[in-house]
Amino acid sequence: MGKLFGTFGVRGIANEKITPEFALKIGMAFGTLLKREQPDKGLWVVVGRDTRVSGEMLKNALISGLLSVGINVIDVDIAPTPAIQFACRYFGVDGGAVITASHNPPEYNGIKLLEPNGLGLKKEREAIVEDLFFKEEFDRAEWNEIGRLEKRDIIRPYIDAIKSKVDVEAIKKRKPFVVVDTSNGAGSLVLPYLLRELGCKVVSVNAHPDGHFPARNPEPNEENLQGFMKIVKALGADFGVAQDGDADRSVFIDENGNFIQGDKTFALVVKAMLQEHGGGLVVTTIATSHIIDELAKQYNGKVLKTKVGDLIVSRALLEHNGLVGGEENGGVIFPDHVLGRDGAMTVAKIVEIFAKSGKKFSELINELPKFYQVKTKRHIEGDRYAIVEKVAKIAERKGFRIDTTDGTKILFDDGWVLVRASGTEPIIRIFAEARSEEKAKEYLNLGLSLLDEALKD
Repeated sequence: MGKLFGTFGVRGIANEKITPEFALKIGMAFGTLLKREQPDKGLWVVVGRDTRVSGEMLKNALISGLLSVGINVIDVDIAPTPAIQFACRYFGVDGGAVITASHNPPEYNGIKLLEPNGLGLKKEREAIVEDLFFKEEFDRAEWNEIGRLEKRDIIRPYIDAIKSKVDVEAIKKRKPFVVVDTSNGAGSLVLPYLLRELGCKVVSVNAHPDGHFPARNPEPNEENLQGFMKIVKALGADFGVAQDGDADRSVFIDENGNFIQGDKTFALVVKAMLQEHGGGLVVTTIATSHIIDELAKQYNGKVLKTKVGDLIVSRALLEHNGLVGGEENGGVIFPDHVLGRDGAMTVAKIVEIFAKSGKKFSELINELPKFYQVKTKRHIEGDRYAIVEKVAKIAERKGFRIDTTDGTKILFDDGWVLVRASGTEPIIRIFAEARSEEKAKEYLNLGLSLLDEALKD
């Protein structure tokens, strides 16, 4: 039997791997699983999508598959992934599905399946869906038991829920000037409106939904945001915010036009929430800055480190009753709101932190514990996981202290370097961090040299 799902859902080129037939079968397999688990209940699944050109086609195919096995469907159409996850709890449904390829280029699309609480589908249930998919063992409904379809809005309830979790009056009092770039993605329907309702002065760029992503690659990294960084500075904004295609991540630009690493904005949230709650458990990945560990020491917090992946972090938050979670890429998880990365909620919280501080955005960042992080990646043909295992053996042989929670992380008293295989692309990523930029680069070069040695081995 083949393998469908990666760390969270399945992705590929639309109309090549992710075809209407593929989406139809996923819908039938998921629906069959649900019906077999609860045969005597009228079941509902919420379905939504991002702005990609292929989204309407795939959404309709997946919905048809669900309806054909007797599952009722709530179609929320275009919405951020976290809004669709929020919809699972809000509507009280039995599951969910998101048509999205997140930050991938416009030719890609994918499907994520959700639990009733909005969390990604458990691995054991994914395995059953895969088995049903490949064997084509679908429980088609009788003609008079086919599911029914309802179209509902989730944008308004989602925005209202976010507003209820921050101090709107404090924000209105300062009236921050924010420039937003929603990459022509699903966030275009939420972020500019949310910020305006919070009392911000807002200028939007790339904020009309367009699945061709005409302005920039939807991955909100420093390379893709060069033009936006100049706009933020030129307009004299307090800060800028850029999102990926499905708006589950937000990255920030300070008032000087500087790109702020996702670890640091996550750290702003961690610092504020630990102070507000008098401590708590923070869940993050092994690739995230040790700034988080330092803040936890200062503000009565504890840190749980996991493998990379927002789904893994979200599950750990749920299992251990965590306060907040996040990743180094700008994804922050507020478990009492959505069990997944939430770009809009992240922005609202940081706007609140900024408004209450009375400081410049760059000043808030400069107050954080000082660590420097550098990163790079290598395109790898072949078994990248086996190569990373070789790196671990070489590092161990050389006497380095290592952590193999996810990839090979070499630990030093003043920093670390991580060599890790990507779960979604044919690349190996190398992250390094230290208390000085010079030392971080030294550790990065060490990671690269160990990788070169493993490739020659």
